[in-house]
Amino acid sequence: MQKCKNGGIEVCGIILIMLPLLVNHITASTIVASSEKKSLQNTLLFAITPKQKLEALTNLMDFTHQQEQRTYAEHLYQEALKENNNYYKEAALTELLRYYVNNDIKDTAAIYLKEAKKVLPKKAADFLCTYMKTIMDVRVVFYTHGKKREKLIKYYKLKEETEPNLTVLDKMSINYVLAMSFTQRIDPGNETAWNSQICYHFKKIIKLSDNIPLRYSYQFRLNPLNMLALYSLTRKEQVNYAFIYLDMQKKYLSTNEMKKRPYVSKRHLLNAYSLLSIAVEELGKNTASQYFREYKKLMKKYPQDDPVGEYNLYFTSCNYYMKIKDFRKATNYCDSIIHYLKYGPLNSTLSDNVIQILKDKTNCLDSLHDYRGAYETYKQYVSLLDSARVKDMQSKVNDLEIKKQVDQIVIEKKALELDLQKSHTTLYLLMTLFILSIAAAIYVFFKLGKIQLLYKNLHKTNNLLKITQKKAEESEQMKNSFIKNMCHEVRTPLNAINGFAELISDEKTSPEEKKEFSKIIFANCNDITSMMNNILVISEIDNSQSMFDMAPIHLDVICQYEMMNLKKLKAKANILYSIEGDKNNDLVFSAQNQLSVIIANLLDNANKFTESGEIILAYKHDDTGKRMNISISDTGCGIPADKSEWIFKRFTKNNEFIPGSGLGLYMCKQIALHLRGSLILDTVYEDGARFILSLPLPE
Repeated sequence: MQKCKNGGIEVCGIILIMLPLLVNHITASTIVASSEKKSLQNTLLFAITPKQKLEALTNLMDFTHQQEQRTYAEHLYQEALKENNNYYKEAALTELLRYYVNNDIKDTAAIYLKEAKKVLPKKAADFLCTYMKTIMDVRVVFYTHGKKREKLIKYYKLKEETEPNLTVLDKMSINYVLAMSFTQRIDPGNETAWNSQICYHFKKIIKLSDNIPLRYSYQFRLNPLNMLALYSLTRKEQVNYAFIYLDMQKKYLSTNEMKKRPYVSKRHLLNAYSLLSIAVEELGKNTASQYFREYKKLMKKYPQDDPVGEYNLYFTSCNYYMKIKDFRKATNYCDSIIHYLKYGPLNSTLSDNVIQILKDKTNCLDSLHDYRGAYETYKQYVSLLDSARVKDMQSKVNDLEIKKQVDQIVIEKKALELDLQKSHTTLYLLMTLFILSIAAAIYVFFKLGKIQLLYKNLHKTNNLLKITQKKAEESEQMKNSFIKNMCHEVRTPLNAINGFAELISDEKTSPEEKKEFSKIIFANCNDITSMMNNILVISEIDNSQSMFDMAPIHLDVICQYEMMNLKKLKAKANILYSIEGDKNNDLVFSAQNQLSVIIANLLDNANKFTESGEIILAYKHDDTGKRMNISISDTGCGIPADKSEWIFKRFTKNNEFIPGSGLGLYMCKQIALHLRGSLILDTVYEDGARFILSLPLPE
């Protein structure tokens, strides 16, 4: 692998070897597809009867994708309306709704949902509309974060807990959404708990739909069976669900209606063969290999079926070769998956999807005795894993908050129902007492007034308790955030120190390597020391409102020292380090130690994000002649202008994959304020990043 000029990764080796084959395959597939499409268009052109026209339009709709598929679906729907054919109306509406739902065009999807309820038989309309609405909500739960997602999960949990008369369709929809809310969790060591939640909800869907005809339940059963084959707690159970998944599709495709649709998507059929091809331990190598060959044959036969077929092929091949212990091929496919996730059309979050692949690659390299490669891959795995755990911890907190709110509402509802029941009894009694005596009615009046007053007081007390609880939770979250950041940032250099210390102790390591490893250990020790010093400085600043002891000092001496220290510890061969300024006019009114901390941190930051070019430390008087402007410029990746204020906050990092605590710029900003100065990002500078520190001159 090698670094590209634009900062990406170029996968060489196997991809370059396979490129001619891929080109030939794509060219051949394109020619065949074009010929097949032309034939289908001719069939439509020469269709005589309405039935022939409907069948031709359906085949063209199934054969094409995206905009073109939508166009044929609209045409098919209009023809089906003319002929009042419910089957083709449903087929067309299914594809139209799938297109608008998957592309998040909610207003048009809503129009077609109303249309489906109007023109389709009730049962068909209920299943189709409920499924499509469920998928719309699943997309929110699966692809978004924040209040909208939390509100939706809370709505479904409340619906499950508080509505006693739910239909079978409602129950399947609720379990579908709640199951999908758990499928993006990354929590090593706690997978069993998450998988149990996923399987619990998907098994309920399968059980609920067992007695429903496949024509209606097919859409609801597909993904649950796929997920159960992935997340069930035992491999035996996973393989069992994979067979059920495959058999159901074969049964569905063998129906009279589906036999007329040879071009309908085979995506889930490919998934089933993929799942069975990696069940080597359970089925045996020969049987699993047979499924793998069938999978590749289907991929070749239906290349247009899956927009991300390349990724599915890499994923299946990687797992298959790992299972048959061909670790070299498995490693190559791991690299292909990582490259595809970074630069392919999936738009995935790398830290969420590549963690397991890095773990698999580490195990493969370890099995190949490539320990250095395994160690480097493991470092990437640990770094991404820590980031994922932080995100997952936040998700857990959100889930607990949702559960707490749902439980509280359920309790309140039951309490209200109980109060209502009591109120009815009291009302009857009061009516009887009112008839018997006006005095009793007056007594009840005053009693109710007292109860209302007590309720208001209780409501106020509850509000105060909620405010206090919220403040306590915010304080706890800040503490947890600080601890997690520190654990993550200290662990990375400690891993490097431990790893290279072990290599130094190895007798096979050469003196030159030991010398190089010692430098790395020293640099990482220095990083930890610097981090701890920064924390102490921030603590001192946060607990003190007074200014530092300031005096006239020579700025050039500090600049020379900090630049020399940077080059000594962390100099990069492709970077030119320089200082610009008038040595004879360098006096500033400041505190030497604190000014050194700012300049050292800004230089280190510039060096960290710059791979080639230059880093310039410059100082000169401003236009007023009353202040000294100190600038640190680099030719690195730069910082977007819209983050010019955000980067000075605690625990913020412009690049999550580069080590750092996210405290450096916050600390520098606070020190600058205590030095009666200011620190800003120059948003006009476009060659990289430039920070400007402004300090007063001696009076």
